[in-house]
Amino acid sequence: MPPDYAGAVAGTLGFVWTLPNTVLGTIIGLLTFQIPRVSSGVLLFDRGPRGVSSILSRLGRTAMTVGFVVVGTERIDGELLRHELVHVGQYRRWGPLFLPVYGALYLRFGYDRHPFELAASKVVATAGG
Repeated sequence: MPPDYAGAVAGTLGFVWTLPNTVLGTIIGLLTFQIPRVSSGVLLFDRGPRGVSSILSRLGRTAMTVGFVVVGTERIDGELLRHELVHVGQYRRWGPLFLPVYGALYLRFGYDRHPFELAASKVVATAGG
């Protein structure tokens, strides 16, 4: 099987596997009362802290990824987009198990030592920021 075909199949399967999360993310995004934009294959609701995204701001967070959807309190690009794209990859691997696993790890490690967050930060740092 040619590598480009294998990659396309894996990408499609990852998208389908995490589709329930993406539907949830779209609903959350719509509750920001913003018009989304598409960048790097993800749906971005990043036009400021409105609706649900204002909660992120109050929690001291800049963005949240749910499936192939990223909700942000500011424009998502550069390092922040790269960080969130790592989470999209994690969703593709974990699918509907991502949220329960993330929650369990959050209870164990908190946010700053969360393995998924550390992995995303490491990828951004390795890429040169």
